Amino acid sequence: MLSIVNWNIAQNIIWYVRLADAGSTISVELYLTQSDAEAQTNMQASGESSGYGSVEVTLTNEVGATEPVALFRDDYAWHLTVSGAASDSTKIFKVKEFVDLDEISHAIYRNSSLITARAMAEINAHTHAAIIRQISLGTHLPELEIGDVARLISTRRGLDDYGQIFEHTIIGTPDSLVSEIEIRKYLELKR
Repeated sequence: MLSIVNWNIAQNIIWYVRLADAGSTISVELYLTQSDAEAQTNMQASGESSGYGSVEVTLTNEVGATEPVALFRDDYAWHLTVSGAASDSTKIFKVKEFVDLDEISHAIYRNSSLITARAMAEINAHTHAAIIRQISLGTHLPELEIGDVARLISTRRGLDDYGQIFEHTIIGTPDSLVSEIEIRKYLELKR
């Protein structure tokens, strides 16, 4: 089956990529719309692989292309890597825009307390059942932080339990503020 394995095109727009078996190579054509790709009109760039398998393809811009292609990373000499075999049927792929993500060096990823709390939450979410309690406090406690461990004692219910604070909501009027918290306790899943 014809497929796109890797992408190195700088223009961050929606592309329609037509892959077809060209006899002994894979033909690659780039278009701006699905209808152009189906009709093979208004081609922006094209190229052919050097054979079958997983192969790199360098594209050549068509004369009059409204969106000529360029390399995203100049240290790679190819625009995309495709894969396929002889007699694979023609396919048209829609390659959507990529998003920019914050750098991993962002301060939130360097805080060891947050990393540990998040890692524990992820582990617990998949290996433990969560027992969730919504608790309204009679007063506002601004020192409560997400991730803190809270102890819940109720002599009437015979309860003495610990849980991790996952939400802290402050509600009230100008005369009175109270805290509502969500506490989670994890129970290990047994098989």
